[in-house]
Amino acid sequence: MVEQAAVTCPTCFEQFLVTLPFAGESPCDVDYDCEICCRPMVISFSDDHAEASGLDD
Repeated sequence: MVEQAAVTCPTCFEQFLVTLPFAGESPCDVDYDCEICCRPMVISFSDDHAEASGLDD
């Protein structure tokens, strides 16, 4: 089963879903572009949680 988590873009503040990595692949950081405004960000995954931060953070 594919699990997803909601993240909020640090630029446009819109929320969207991302697919969580498989068990054993987290914690990890992934470069990602916002699904709404296309600005780059880094999403940090840990177990069943995902948090987005801007590249300037």
